[in-house]
Amino acid sequence: MSEVRDSWTNFFKSALDLAYCRSCALCGTFGSDNPCVQCQGEMDLSDPSIEVHFDSPLAFTGSVYRYTGRPGQAVRLLKYARRTSLADFMSRSIKEAIENAGIESDLVVPVPIHWTRLMTRGFNQAELISGLLPFQPHVLRRTRATQSQAGLNSSERLKNLTGAFQVLESVKGMSVLLIDDVVTSGQTFGECAKALREAGATEVGGFAFCGDV
Repeated sequence: MSEVRDSWTNFFKSALDLAYCRSCALCGTFGSDNPCVQCQGEMDLSDPSIEVHFDSPLAFTGSVYRYTGRPGQAVRLLKYARRTSLADFMSRSIKEAIENAGIESDLVVPVPIHWTRLMTRGFNQAELISGLLPFQPHVLRRTRATQSQAGLNSSERLKNLTGAFQVLESVKGMSVLLIDDVVTSGQTFGECAKALREAGATEVGGFAFCGDV
């Protein structure tokens, strides 16, 4: 199943990159930069970029940019319009932010999506934006297809994700960094962290391209 998932993701990324090359995926301006310099300049950095959590399975959450404006547009276009050409910029941004923050971990794990959504979308956006990191894609599995968190209240979000993740490989004694495209309430990271900590991980943090941290 993992080999099929990887080949499916790579096929769609290559095909879709050809369709959206040599122009800014956000504003359409022709040029070699994607997103263009102007759109990058319209992205507001998260301040603070890291939020520490106490008495929680999730040690911290972080993001590079605020969700509003161009970063949120990039997330939506990548995920729903298949603008995979944005993934390289998003991955570079995450890598640089993690390095600047001095975050170290034993494992980098993209937040998984359910296989039914993978087949529909063609890729896991969290894996694409983890491309410049030494990530491990088969540590976590999403055990059931959940609703989108958008539009749900706090209790609905928690109920939607409870028990939705399973650890497939040994993480005992390891620190884990989760990667996703966006973090809002942090409940997706939190449920992943809960499963990882129960499996023996010593620390779990989450980092996203953008969010409300």
